[in-house]
Amino acid sequence: MRGTLLVALLLAASPTLAAASAPLQVRDMARIVDLEEPAISPDGSSVALVTIEQDPRHAAYVDSLVVIDTTDGRSRVLVRGHDVAVPRWSPDGSRIAYLARPAGEEFRQLFVRTTRGSARRITRARGELIDAAWSPDGGSIAFVAADYQAPATYFFAGDNDYTAAALTPPDHLWIVQAAGGRARRLTSGSWTIAPTDPGGIFSPQIAWTRDGRGVTFTRVENTFSGDDERSTLWQADVASGALHKLTARTELELSPAYSPDGAALAYWYPLRGDFNSENTLRLADNGRDVLLSEQLDRNVAGTLWLPGGRRLLVCAADGTQMDAWTIDLAGGLQRFPLGDLHIVCDPYSSSTFDSGIAADVARNGSIAFLATSAASARELYYLRPGSETPRRLTHYNDFLSSIALGRMTELRWTGPDGFAEDGVVTYPPFPERSYPVVLLIHGGPGLSSTRDFAWEQWPLAQMIASRGYVVLQPNYRGSDNLGNAYMTAIVRNTVAGPGADIMAGLAALERQPGIDASRVAVSGWSYGGELTSWLIGHYHAWRAAISGAAVNSEFDEYNLSTSNVQDRYPLGTSPYTDDGQRIYRDNSPITYYPAITTPTLIWGTTLDPVVPITQSYALYHALADNGVPVRFAVFPATTHGPADPRQTAVLTKLWLDWLDQHLR
Repeated sequence: MRGTLLVALLLAASPTLAAASAPLQVRDMARIVDLEEPAISPDGSSVALVTIEQDPRHAAYVDSLVVIDTTDGRSRVLVRGHDVAVPRWSPDGSRIAYLARPAGEEFRQLFVRTTRGSARRITRARGELIDAAWSPDGGSIAFVAADYQAPATYFFAGDNDYTAAALTPPDHLWIVQAAGGRARRLTSGSWTIAPTDPGGIFSPQIAWTRDGRGVTFTRVENTFSGDDERSTLWQADVASGALHKLTARTELELSPAYSPDGAALAYWYPLRGDFNSENTLRLADNGRDVLLSEQLDRNVAGTLWLPGGRRLLVCAADGTQMDAWTIDLAGGLQRFPLGDLHIVCDPYSSSTFDSGIAADVARNGSIAFLATSAASARELYYLRPGSETPRRLTHYNDFLSSIALGRMTELRWTGPDGFAEDGVVTYPPFPERSYPVVLLIHGGPGLSSTRDFAWEQWPLAQMIASRGYVVLQPNYRGSDNLGNAYMTAIVRNTVAGPGADIMAGLAALERQPGIDASRVAVSGWSYGGELTSWLIGHYHAWRAAISGAAVNSEFDEYNLSTSNVQDRYPLGTSPYTDDGQRIYRDNSPITYYPAITTPTLIWGTTLDPVVPITQSYALYHALADNGVPVRFAVFPATTHGPADPRQTAVLTKLWLDWLDQHLR
């Protein structure tokens, strides 16, 4: 290819230009540092956060707890390794509580330390700790820990996924003195506090009342993942352990958070109580319970109170930007000053899959947050009170500035049913007369593609573009970036409608200059894998396909996955009632295997609980038995995607090589 040759000649002629102009390589991904869980001190002088480095040689991630000075950006490592997570400042800012796994032990425990002193272990729980919160006076800490569960010969199954080797133990609330001592159990039962995932983005499911007499929490009625929508807000009296329910609802409440003065409680609830709809922010105070985010027709993914208790910071996807706003108690909106930055915001709201905003607010109003851009991985930013210009505090991923990255733009089109739709286009970093096209379809479906560099440490769109392909990441109906009507248009139309949207986006791209419409591939992961499998069964212009961890059979997804019976929400019924057999069959890509002719790379993990690998095996045998070129890469892991940096690198190379084999 002429452009590739030109780049090679330029690199050979000039070492300086070579260093500045080389495209992204697979080996570069291992240098990307992920940042998580920023926590700003009450006075705004320091930010604690977790950094996650990659160690491909040992197929591992290495995390550290770091404290960064907001004045000069200097950093100090407090803890390295031990699965450190969940930093929490004491109310006076003199101490940090965090979770870490002691050497030789199975479960994370709670530690407290001063920023320059030694750590004190506070708990010796018999189950995994997942969250902790200081009392308002700083004298004690509430924490959530899994109950101890003795090994059992068998268990009675329910709405659990197929990988379960035992019942999931419930998570319950405990109180311990901040100086140490014996912890006191506050809640118990077969129900569970909504689980969270330490080390990533999540919104806490526990909150102290301002007077320190109670802890409000999200209660889920059992530990079966397929029943996790049965989540409601409760409060425990700290002295007596007495429990009382806060609302009359029976499901779908999440993420309680009290205003600084304790007068108001903010929490999450889907619009009009519809499981399929956008997440919204509600406010309970003085006997009223109101929808606060009515003017924001977006999928609210994180909320933080600002000082004074009159405004909150919220985040959501808006078009192809991950954005943020402040919202006042009357529902008035004001856009948060981000410029070209994308605040790190995870919108997948449920009590099984975490969501939240990677930000924190100090008592003086300063805000620390993580953000990316089209050309940069996550870094920490700081916004002082009264300023409208965030200041970057970290430079963990500065090496990317010396790499030639593809330009990202937004593409808009009108969908087949009249929806105004969008997507992200990433161009190769070097010139060509015309470019082959690779569709990269996001999962979810209640997510969306935005113009940011990478999902955590995996810049897959940029990696594909670095091989000379234009990458289209289409947002289809079911995506959460264009309003509730668009998000819920997927109900009872889970593949045909989104597939038509994607094809309309591809047609819009092919009308752009420099696009080679004769060389197009389609790829995706999870729900994006499902849509890939659907598209190759209904359209036949593809040169190649990559279907990763795909929902190929809605029957298997209902019977075996983490969400299992919750498939009745988007599909409208169970496969075993009413007209369910036909509906599930018609919406399963595997039904249409006789029409598939596209060379297809399939991949999955052996014990994926989210999309069982049985579905990938079915697609593999269907294609192989009918003479369609197919390879099936199986990764030993219990995760929904690659489990470590080595698997991520190998999968990326397989992905790129498959495209090169069929598009060159």
